[in-house]
Amino acid sequence: MRFVSRLGVMAAVAAISAAAISQNAGTPAKSADEAKKAIEARQQVFKDMKKANDVMSAMLKNQREFDPALVATSAAQIQELSGKIPGAHVVDTRQFPDIKTAARENIWASLADFKAKSEETARAAANVVAVANGGEKGATFKAIGAMGKSCGA
Repeated sequence: MRFVSRLGVMAAVAAISAAAISQNAGTPAKSADEAKKAIEARQQVFKDMKKANDVMSAMLKNQREFDPALVATSAAQIQELSGKIPGAHVVDTRQFPDIKTAARENIWASLADFKAKSEETARAAANVVAVANGGEKGATFKAIGAMGKSCGA
């Protein structure tokens, strides 16, 4: 049931994302319940990204053997998830400060800029996939670092 609920929230967020991003403004949450669901949906995207990134991070720290195929798979997941970030932030939850969130205020000041940064992360992740498919450890690690910088933006 919880999975179905998440899918419903993500579908609703996606339905309004294009319009809100084109208007360069978020759609204010109408209730605390809507804000909570929107926050949970976007937090899930970032949890999934962290999970994919942790695999590569362990390789960078020599805690796991370098596996270019696994890097490519993880980076492809990050690429896909990066595309979901802007849509997951369309619902502006700032008017419900009692609901815990780590979202920065400036996200809703310019959703178009936020979308552009998410797209840059997706491009950087696609580059990691391409470089990892070449199998060269040093180049792959360099590409992972560049992806990390774009993601941090």
